[in-house]
Amino acid sequence: MLIMLIIAVITLLLGYLWGKHDGRAEGYQQGSAQLPLLLREQSLEQGYCILCSEQIQEKPSC
Repeated sequence: MLIMLIIAVITLLLGYLWGKHDGRAEGYQQGSAQLPLLLREQSLEQGYCILCSEQIQEKPSC
């Protein structure tokens, strides 16, 4: 009975660690994909373009 309990706890612990590792890897991928968009959004809100380093005009040029 004690051996079954130990095996169950070890299995749960391994599942937890595996899920935590996969979640961390997925979160890193999502963060890497979103970071350039967030930086560009912040720079445009502050009034300059991070790509060409020019000031944003109040009126659109189109």
